[in-house]
Amino acid sequence: MKVKLIMDPYDVHLVTNYSLGHCRRIIRKIKSEKNKLKHQKVTVEEVGAYLGINADDIRKIFSKDH
Repeated sequence: MKVKLIMDPYDVHLVTNYSLGHCRRIIRKIKSEKNKLKHQKVTVEEVGAYLGINADDIRKIFSKDH
């Protein structure tokens, strides 16, 4: 089974149901806070910490056997 490691704006949209534009802003804000460059990716743990959601709960949303 594959484990979700990286989140993009569309993944954040699936979890939060926010607009894609707002999800892009969330990803940019996380990158800014973590001092990441544009090409660096955002992890499930970072998104979970920012949104206040457990990373395992986010992974369950993307797992096929939940």
